[in-house]
Amino acid sequence: MRKAQNIIRATLSHVALFFGWLWGLYIFRFLNKVEVVGRENLLRTTGILYLSNHQTLIDSFLIGACVLNFWEILFYPRRVPWNAPDKGNFFKHLIGRYVFSLLKNIPVTRKTRNRQVMQEQIDKFCQAIDDSNLVLFFEGTRTRTREIGECKAGVAKTILEAKPKYIVPIWLDGIQPIMPVDAGFNFTKIKWGHRGRIVIGQPVVFADLYQLPDNGNTRRLVAQRVRDSVMALQTTNA
Repeated sequence: MRKAQNIIRATLSHVALFFGWLWGLYIFRFLNKVEVVGRENLLRTTGILYLSNHQTLIDSFLIGACVLNFWEILFYPRRVPWNAPDKGNFFKHLIGRYVFSLLKNIPVTRKTRNRQVMQEQIDKFCQAIDDSNLVLFFEGTRTRTREIGECKAGVAKTILEAKPKYIVPIWLDGIQPIMPVDAGFNFTKIKWGHRGRIVIGQPVVFADLYQLPDNGNTRRLVAQRVRDSVMALQTTNA
């Protein structure tokens, strides 16, 4: 019985991920014209941590639609990256909680000071990177100014503990008008007719920092390299 339930759930998850991918393409590539820059930098494997700035509630759908192709979404579901949405935003209701669990989401509690909760979340991130791929928005929340914020300490600690094989920086540019912050969680307010860009960078090397002790100074160095790698994409693609 349990085996049959697992098979059904895996099938439903595969279907949900496929339609989520199509929905991302529809919103960002058809209703809006989001240019993809750096597609040649994509890696067709697992063990990848994608690190991006954050502009809308649906950025993860854009990234999923752009880093995966049709063949992968159908036959290589392990390459579909996990996401880490705020538990308070998407997991309040039973139906929403079930649907988003099918879409490879790890619900997180933002701004918590409970060390055990923080470590449990980081452990789940590490497992996702080890088994599949993961997207993290390193600023922790959506920008209100379009400027790139600082990298959160939890992201830096995840990098030091997981030691991903590949860390790929992503810069989102001009995406915010598609679903502005003031739209809240009303998905009917998604706009169309806008232009933007997603810039995918080459993998960034962190091997030298992996050799250092995991303390506050090392985490600050990691966080700075994360932010610098995305800022570099902004500079070279201005």
